[in-house]
Amino acid sequence: MKKHQLSLLLVGGLSLTFGACSTRTKVRSVGLQSRQDSIAYAFGVLNGEAFSSAVKEVPGDTLNRAQVVQGFSDIFLGKEVRLSAKDARLLFERYHQELRDKEAKKQLAEADSVMNANQRKEGVKVTESGLQWRVLRAGQGAHPTEQDTVVVHYKGQLADGKVFDSTYKTGEPATFALNQVIPGWAEAVALMNKGAKYEFLLPPSIAYGARGAGNMIPPNAPLFFEIELVDIKPFVKAEEATTTNEGKAPTEPKQGIKIKKKAPRAKR
Repeated sequence: MKKHQLSLLLVGGLSLTFGACSTRTKVRSVGLQSRQDSIAYAFGVLNGEAFSSAVKEVPGDTLNRAQVVQGFSDIFLGKEVRLSAKDARLLFERYHQELRDKEAKKQLAEADSVMNANQRKEGVKVTESGLQWRVLRAGQGAHPTEQDTVVVHYKGQLADGKVFDSTYKTGEPATFALNQVIPGWAEAVALMNKGAKYEFLLPPSIAYGARGAGNMIPPNAPLFFEIELVDIKPFVKAEEATTTNEGKAPTEPKQGIKIKKKAPRAKR
């Protein structure tokens, strides 16, 4: 969930013309007595407009605007307030946390529904971690270990079908060290061997969890991946690396799923 903060935008300079403002706010005569009164009123209009927009962005139920204005007025005019700034901040933080917890439960319920529906598909298998997988094309040879580096083509999708990452768009495979990716991804690729193409569904617990990933992956989102294992570059110990560069993990993966977290060993 996007974190909203109630803030008042203070205008540093009145560079905007009143003509520009009139495109958003209807202008009418207010009977201002002096230029200074006009400037003060203009300052209030501009900041009131920003403040009103900020109030609309507060998540949850619609705020009682009369109480919002009362709290603002008490502070602005130096009157006695009913809540200290510390208590007000704590109350608002608790309110946000309650909304986040409520949304998290809803997201997890939706994720469970997606996982349960996919599990019923023909050919789908499930590991102890909840990872679901299905063979699209079998491969041959050894499986990669958690210390190996792999070359893969892949496509990542949300439950609604939205593609958030894909190597197929560029036609160039990506290279990852399996100990540098999210746990579910490492477990998934370890089930494969060279030439294989699998379909996976990662539960949130072994994907990006409650935090999500930027604007692309929501909190508690189950993730679909179609992965093709192009090549395996075995791990090379430090003493062996002096004679060969083969198997060294890249310092920066080509795509955006890197996260430093040790992955559990996959069951085959």
